[in-house]
Amino acid sequence: MPFKLPVLVRVFVVFVLILFLNRRRVPFFLCLFFGAFLLGLWMRLRPAPLLLMILKDITSSQSLWLASIIAAILTLSNLLERAGQLSRIVKAFDRLSHSRKFTTLAMPALIGLLPMPAGALVSAPMVQESYPRRGRDPELKAAINYWFRHLWEYWWPLYPGVILAISLLQVETWRFVLAQMPLTAGAITGGLIFIARHIPEAKGNPSEGERRGAFLDFLRETMPIVIILIFLFGFQALQHLLHLQIPFAPPKYLGFALGLLASILWVMRKNRLGRGDLLSSLLKPSVPQMAMVIFGIMAFKGMLVKSAAVEMMRQELSLYRIPPLLIIAFLPFVAGLVTGAAIGFVGTTFPLVISLIHPSTPGGIIPYGLLAYGFGYMGMMLTPLHLCFLVSKDFFQADPMRIYRYLWRPALLILSLTTILFFLYRSILIP
Repeated sequence: MPFKLPVLVRVFVVFVLILFLNRRRVPFFLCLFFGAFLLGLWMRLRPAPLLLMILKDITSSQSLWLASIIAAILTLSNLLERAGQLSRIVKAFDRLSHSRKFTTLAMPALIGLLPMPAGALVSAPMVQESYPRRGRDPELKAAINYWFRHLWEYWWPLYPGVILAISLLQVETWRFVLAQMPLTAGAITGGLIFIARHIPEAKGNPSEGERRGAFLDFLRETMPIVIILIFLFGFQALQHLLHLQIPFAPPKYLGFALGLLASILWVMRKNRLGRGDLLSSLLKPSVPQMAMVIFGIMAFKGMLVKSAAVEMMRQELSLYRIPPLLIIAFLPFVAGLVTGAAIGFVGTTFPLVISLIHPSTPGGIIPYGLLAYGFGYMGMMLTPLHLCFLVSKDFFQADPMRIYRYLWRPALLILSLTTILFFLYRSILIP
């Protein structure tokens, strides 16, 4: 009787191959499509039906909604940058602050509210400008810029990795947000204890009139974010109150999509941008590339299910007595280290993570999603391949190993907090 390679091993080999090809600079979406096709062949599906499965997955309503929303988010971010509104937000906040130290920490945190590739490069000059002491501490400034730029991506619903995680876990946005928020509190605490305490103090002294005017300016400039939040959570609240049924689109996407559209129109009108600006922002290379990544992820996820790999892996885990928790925490961490992007570790590992969770598991899927996301995110933060780490290092001309002296302690705090929250949620949440 010929030896049959366990499905667990086959999926793991495909997973490693996807990460390896991506490291060799093959576009991530091509790596995912190749992985989905190879997995289908390995599961003894014929090429023609296999390609039809992939086509059906990438043209599903879920795939099209996700790709459209993420393209809209990046377009909004590009419009804000094009209009100079990002810098106006920061200047208004700087006029509010009593402390240069606080301003130094707040600059990357503010920029972190808007997803953009290598966003740390936008906040780095602001950290340099607001830092109380000139020409010194390059590693500390790089660590400040890098760590505080990434406080919100655990739950902030403008980030593609968060949107994808919510979609794959099939949970309501507000449940995911509430469950993940403590990780941001942990990141802020860790950053203050292990990084910010090294910053020298220096006082600002804005007058009462300056503060009042700056607050109104800040509120006006951040209106695009406020509009999205009003639509996102207001639509969900209205749906629950009135029991609305939307037959043509998942409500959790529709409210967000309407908010994004309203925000884009508001930015264009207030900044007097035209159709040319919109087209340039929409066709910026990062926008179609990210949309293609979404299609690749959905193809890979669909193949895991339709090839019966998911069910066979469950049976093998039971047979070999491999602790599923080990896989749920370890694989996203490794994927974060290798890809250096939230959408990378979510897209490659969450379909597998979800397949390991039985529907009747205590606490439901939220605790396991948190465990996978928390470990994956710290893998992403600790890799030297992360684009924000690289641009921070280069901008401040810092020694990368000395930057890690400031990062490893808050990272360990997040991993510990993630583990504690997992066991807490599993014991108190009802599936």
